[in-house]
Formats: sequence, structure tokens, C-alpha cells
Amino acid sequence: MQFGIFSNNRRPARTIGNAWEEDIHEIVIADQLGMDVAWISEHQSPAELIICKAAGQTKQIRLGSAVRPLAYYHPLQVAIEANACDHLTGGRYQLGVGFGFYPTNMQQRGLDFAKTRDMMNASIDLILKLWTSRDPVDYDGPFWTGKGMVVKPETVQKPHPPVGIACAKSVGSAELAGRLGLLPLTGDFIPIERLKLFGDAFVAAARAAGRPPRRSDMHATRVIYVAETDREARDDMRQSYNETIRWEIANTPHHQVERIPKGGTFDDINFDYLVDTANIFVGSPDTVYHRVVDFYRETGGFGVLMFHAGRDYATAEKRDRSMRLFMEEVAPRLRQLDPDQAEAA
Repeated sequence: MQFGIFSNNRRPARTIGNAWEEDIHEIVIADQLGMDVAWISEHQSPAELIICKAAGQTKQIRLGSAVRPLAYYHPLQVAIEANACDHLTGGRYQLGVGFGFYPTNMQQRGLDFAKTRDMMNASIDLILKLWTSRDPVDYDGPFWTGKGMVVKPETVQKPHPPVGIACAKSVGSAELAGRLGLLPLTGDFIPIERLKLFGDAFVAAARAAGRPPRRSDMHATRVIYVAETDREARDDMRQSYNETIRWEIANTPHHQVERIPKGGTFDDINFDYLVDTANIFVGSPDTVYHRVVDFYRETGGFGVLMFHAGRDYATAEKRDRSMRLFMEEVAPRLRQLDPDQAEAA
């Protein structure tokens, strides 16, 4: 198993510039602790701008966009910018793509939200063609056109940077990932049953396409916080996460709606309920280790576990300590988990 952070920038009490600085600080700490990857959300700005600044402050961690809503951009421009990031990161860049779920963002660009998924699929096909074609590419599709398209500079990574795709609601994106060899990216709020469905669909589609069924490409995300004891961890996180719940219900309810207990309402969701039901992993190193192992088994396995980051959980110092405790006392016990070995068995 590998480890990383999903930097999902939402720090409403800060200015956006200060929030991005704290995001980059968390990425630097993750790099210093030996985490493998940081995926960075595109909210107010393309993640690539933050990635390029973070690259200058880190040494080995891979840096990915999570995700570029492909319908917003001409595929040629996405490929050109991805190649530039591949150079600026020294070959550590990963392109994450997705559907985008805010209709207003499409309307502001004069685009039809109903066509977003079709635009995403067409863009992925064209970007991969631009990366792999030896000749200039002519394209006359329903959404974009171009003649003699060439992507310069060429990529550092060959044949191109890894590509991840957001998987949130339906299995369609997981199946597409399996067919094309993409990395499935999932959020902190995805229920266990759907994560298992995504993993199974991804593996089945890869097999059907004649690709190796690498369940280790699956990325899973959870809110993780580690302290010396369970009580200390809960006390550290309770106030800030209850504030997070209230903010998300008001602004991004999809982060909490599937955590509502059966027959309940948003009013039934609070921090201690989410800890008790293992929706979030909060506790001592032993407690968090067992939460992750149970999660791994119930989902059918995954290859990358990501901390949900980019939030003002607890305090900055305690967030740093939490990641350090995890990487020193929990991660070594999880490294040997390999879902591909389980598939082969």
C-alpha cells in the first residue's frame, strides 16, 4: 500500500492565498514524511498552479490534479499544460480528470451541463491520442476542432504522465478507467459498498480490455487523524470537525448526505457519530490501523490510501503530528497490503 493526501482546499475562515499556503505546507510535510502522492483539487484555480509552486518545495512526492473538469478546456490546452507541469515537477506530475458537478460553472462558460460527461469522454480520447500519435492530429468532433495539433514540449514521463479519473456516483468512470488504464480516484465520502463496486467494475473492465487487472491503482480517501490516545484524538478533532460538518451541509452537502443514518436527517450527523461508525478514522495508532485494515477488507482492497487534507482540522501543529504518527506507527504495518496478490490468489 502507498500513502498520500487529497488536498481538497476548503478553509472558509482564511483568505484564499493563505489557504493555498497551508495546503502547500501540508504537501511539504507529506513529502518529508515519505508519502507517495498528493492530489490537489481544482476549485478557485487550476491545481496545476499550486502543483508547480509545491514542486519547488518538495523532492519526491508525486503531484496530481484532482481533478481538471475537462469540459471547461480545449483538450490541446490541457495536454500542453500537463506536459509543462511534467517538466516543472521533474517528471512527478499526474493528470487527474473528471466530470465536474457544478452546473453553474458550465453555464458561466456558455456550455451545456447535460453534455458534460460526453465532453469528458471525448476529451480523454483526444488527449491520449495527442500524447501517443507520432504525427500531427486533425480533429473535427462535436465539441472541439483542430488541425495539425502537436503537443510541445514532449513529456518527461513516457509514454505520458499517469492519468487519474474521479469516480463518485456511477460505475461508468471506473469502467472507463479499467478500459483505458487510468487511475480511479475516490473521495472521502464514498460509501464502502460503492467503493467495492467501483473496484470490481474497474478490474472487470481491465480484464475485458486485455489489461492487467491492477486493483492497486485504486485510490481511496478518508478523514484520518492520529494522536497518542483515542480520547486525545477525539478531543483534538471534535470542535473543528463539527464545524466542518455544518459548513459542508450548507455548501457541499454531497460530502455528508450519504452519512445520514437510515430514517434520519442531517441533524443526526455529528463528529462522534462519524467516528463511532468508522466514517472517519480518528484515534490512537492502533485504533486507526484497525480501522484502515477493516476498510481495506470491506472494499475489496486498494493500492493508495489518502488523507483528506486541505481543511483546518484541529490545529496546524496537530495535523503535522497526526501525519507523522501515522507514517511512523501505522503506515509500516500497512505497507505489505497488496490487493493484486489477493486477486492472483
